[in-house]
Amino acid sequence: MAFKYINPGYAELLSVSGGTTVTGEQYSKTGVSFWQMQMNRGLSLLEIPTELYGRFDVFLKNPTNAEDALVWVCIGYYNGIKISPNRAVWDIEIRKDGRNIYSLTDTAGVIRTDAVNTLWFHIKQGNQADGIMHVMVNGHEIYHAQNEELWYAGDSEAKTVTLCSKSNDALLSNLILSDEELSPQEQVITLPVKETQTNMTDCGDGSYEATAANQEILQSVDVAALSAQYGADSRVTGISLIGNPAYRTAEGLCALTAIEKSGGNITEYGRHVVEQNPTSVVADARSVSMTIAELTGRQFGWRAGT
Repeated sequence: MAFKYINPGYAELLSVSGGTTVTGEQYSKTGVSFWQMQMNRGLSLLEIPTELYGRFDVFLKNPTNAEDALVWVCIGYYNGIKISPNRAVWDIEIRKDGRNIYSLTDTAGVIRTDAVNTLWFHIKQGNQADGIMHVMVNGHEIYHAQNEELWYAGDSEAKTVTLCSKSNDALLSNLILSDEELSPQEQVITLPVKETQTNMTDCGDGSYEATAANQEILQSVDVAALSAQYGADSRVTGISLIGNPAYRTAEGLCALTAIEKSGGNITEYGRHVVEQNPTSVVADARSVSMTIAELTGRQFGWRAGT
């Protein structure tokens, strides 16, 4: 299995309902963040990954007023990271099979309060003292073990990545998960649009309506603006197309297929049956390997279908 999950911060892109998306650049580098209260819920995978890489941002409010806050990012039966308030600070725990194997309680020089914090982790299962647990917080390596007895394949939650925040005192965003190596420097960037081409109906508010199968919307990237901010040689490691909102009003025309056009050729990617909920969101993510400069001449978008 090879997968890459990219979520700027939409609760609607989780595999569980009931979460809340919060808008505001003060809470997230992407402008959106979320919290959702259900334990053992977050992202459902098709297969059990041998290893899991991840990075995410979390905005942590003042812990003295956040008694109900609790963050879990883990796989299987609580293999991963727990963040919780402890009086005037935020504690970080590394958990294995639900057991606390490391605690960082003196987080004053590591965790920033009322600010966005970035965490990166690598978890690899192994039942012959060859498992890996590696965690970094805001560039600080807080735990690294390569000889763990760590095995979650038999857990009932082995195909679930828990992405849980019990309250809006801790808001998650800028989330990337993969079973392939993920650099701590990777982050989610909203691509500036240079031009939109479509035979859908332009609703005049940034949304477009398809009324027939095979209608398409394609958008090109403002590569000059992106290069000026990040550098033309910066690596692009994944692309996620997001329709927000994306919904249908009937049974017939019900699906969106992610497409990319380059050199006159169109490539199809994931097909997604959209919901009838006007607030639903659709996304299609994949790994790529290119530079920002190589985005020139490419268009990304969706094709409507039955």
